[in-house]
Amino acid sequence: MTASGPVTRTRCRPPPSGDREKPDLGRFTTTKNEADRGAFKTPTLRDVANRGPYMHDGSLRTLEEVVAFYNRGGVKNPWLASEVRPLDLTAPEEADLVTFLRALTGEIAREVGRPPRLPN
Repeated sequence: MTASGPVTRTRCRPPPSGDREKPDLGRFTTTKNEADRGAFKTPTLRDVANRGPYMHDGSLRTLEEVVAFYNRGGVKNPWLASEVRPLDLTAPEEADLVTFLRALTGEIAREVGRPPRLPN
C-alpha cells in the first residue's frame, strides 16, 4: 500500500523498437517471477494531466494519445493482460474521457492531503 492507496500493477505493451535488444521487463527485473514479466506499477490518476509523458517508457506525450492507445486495446504481446481489450469508444467519448482525466487535477485540501500515520 502507498500513501495514495493500494499498489496495483498492470501488464503493458512490448518495449519500443529501440529497446528490443534490452527490453524493459518490468517488475520481473526485481522479482525474477515469470508472472511479473511485463508488469508495471499503475500510478494514481490524481493530477494525471500534469504528469506526462505517459506509459512506463514515456512513449505517449498526451492524454489523448493514451486514451487512443487503450481504445485500440493496446498492442498485442505475450505479456498483455487478458483484461486489456479494445474499448470501442466513439471520438466524442474519447474526448469526454480526456476531459474527465483533466478534471482530476486540483488543489488538495490540507485535511485530506496526508494520510494518517500508522503504528509501526
